[in-house]
Amino acid sequence: MKFKKWFIIASITIVTLALLIYNVFYINIKTITVTTKTYTSDKVNDDLDGLTVVFFSDLHYGTAIKENEVTKLTDLINSFDPDIVLFGGDLIDDSDSYTFAQNEKEAFTQSLTDIKARFGKYAVLGNHDLGSSAIKETATSILNASDFEILDNRSTKIRIGSSYIDIVGIESLILGDPDIEKAYSGTSDSNFTISLCHTPDVFDDISDTDIMFAGHSHGGQVYLPLLENLYRPNGAKRYFKGEYHKDDMLLDVSNGVGTTLYDARFLADSEIVVYRLANAS
Repeated sequence: MKFKKWFIIASITIVTLALLIYNVFYINIKTITVTTKTYTSDKVNDDLDGLTVVFFSDLHYGTAIKENEVTKLTDLINSFDPDIVLFGGDLIDDSDSYTFAQNEKEAFTQSLTDIKARFGKYAVLGNHDLGSSAIKETATSILNASDFEILDNRSTKIRIGSSYIDIVGIESLILGDPDIEKAYSGTSDSNFTISLCHTPDVFDDISDTDIMFAGHSHGGQVYLPLLENLYRPNGAKRYFKGEYHKDDMLLDVSNGVGTTLYDARFLADSEIVVYRLANAS
């Protein structure tokens, strides 16, 4: 009877561990969750009320994310009928070592092109995109060919009805050269402002935005809550995961979509973030 009890306990433990490992290494890295939020502000007038912004980051194509996953991602993003789509950098995990199969690069580019956004698609480069001139050229060419406007320390203005939104892109703290003054030089305090940077710690130097989106940390990728402070990557030491507030500004640090170093995720699901703007009245 005692043997039977221990056999049952051992069997349950083995099955539980097997399911956990299967989820960490196979299910979690292929499943993209959607985090949907509402941002309410007095600066969101009738023209901007209901506007949908989709943010995704850290694709790291070539690891867990390949052609099929990008197609699914595109369909998922388009299902929200976005007005604005933002990409937070790290398009390819390592294009110096990853070789696209025949026609794979074209299919990848086409999938990104198929992402639709009523008022445009905007991007910044991540540290993996800046690892060498060849990597930067590859990432830049794919983003440009798929109709993403890369905002490197500059802003662009979107007119919606009689209102304007400023979209600001800031270069990565890692391998980039962030210039806050230059990035915001064309913005207006009266416009609703959305900022984008790969590395969230830039938020310490920001004072002129409503929402800022960042990635880079992967939410830990394998996130162990009791050990979360033992390792945080440069550029995400202070702001690591989720939402942060400073004055009237919001920073949202996404877990990102892909993986790097190893194909595993635990308590840090792959995600895209969907924001809907709402009038405070």
